[in-house]
Amino acid sequence: MSGYTKLATFMVEKHHPILKKYQSLAVRDLLYLQAELSELEFRHNSIVKKDALEEDERQYYDRDWIHLKTSLERGFGGEQWELALAIRQKLREYYAAVSQYSQIASLRQPKPSERSVLHEWITSTRGGACGFLGRDLGGFQPQQPSVYEAIHEKDLAILSDRRGEEDLFTEFIEGPVMRLYHRFRQHSKAPVSRDLENPAVAENRSNWHHYDDSKIERVTKVLGTIFSSLAPLVSIIVLSFINNLKIRLGLVCVFTFLFSGCLAIATQARRVEVFAATAAFASVQVVFIGSSNSII
Repeated sequence: MSGYTKLATFMVEKHHPILKKYQSLAVRDLLYLQAELSELEFRHNSIVKKDALEEDERQYYDRDWIHLKTSLERGFGGEQWELALAIRQKLREYYAAVSQYSQIASLRQPKPSERSVLHEWITSTRGGACGFLGRDLGGFQPQQPSVYEAIHEKDLAILSDRRGEEDLFTEFIEGPVMRLYHRFRQHSKAPVSRDLENPAVAENRSNWHHYDDSKIERVTKVLGTIFSSLAPLVSIIVLSFINNLKIRLGLVCVFTFLFSGCLAIATQARRVEVFAATAAFASVQVVFIGSSNSII
């Protein structure tokens, strides 16, 4: 196994199907289509105005669709109808291109670590070492860098179905925490095979280690759930030991601020959702203070 087949196998097995979007080319093509439509629209409007000034049936074309459609059959050229059909066809092409671009542009960009791992695996002698020769992956610097160079990072899309969360807490777990974990685990964990069809032994051992994204996602969810449970519990426990009302109110403000900060860091909630959750959390603390004071 070598070349594109080897790269495709690595992408699928390691959940790294990263491809270039070619957004500049797509937008340029949309601009060309837009220019064609503008020209067709101008020509059509000009003919409509010209036909409206004629003394024959052409003056009724803007109000009589049947005569407009059959004008060629009766010897009136049919240019206005031909342009209308050309606009119809070009509009369908334009709308289809806009829809396709919208879908492609909305695809998630790979994280810098995901892109760099793929690029280094392709080029490293201890990784894939595929030896690509084309302008797509060969890396003809500086005229034609590989599509996986950092310069193209904003124009890449990852097609993996394992999206996960993209909040700051997840980035912290997948970044510094995983790097620290890897320092202790790398000597006991088997590396990725250079030839994916054979085990990673001897010369078939690469310099790369792969960690299952699904397991990282589960750990992140568990830790996030624990932290979200601790926030209200800690606030209630602390408030229960404080009798001074002013200090309690100050602590309510502190815990509310920390709670909203945790929501912003550990979730992708919208501002209105953060506001609603924070207001509910603050109201629970106020009710607790009121009820505990009445008991005391």
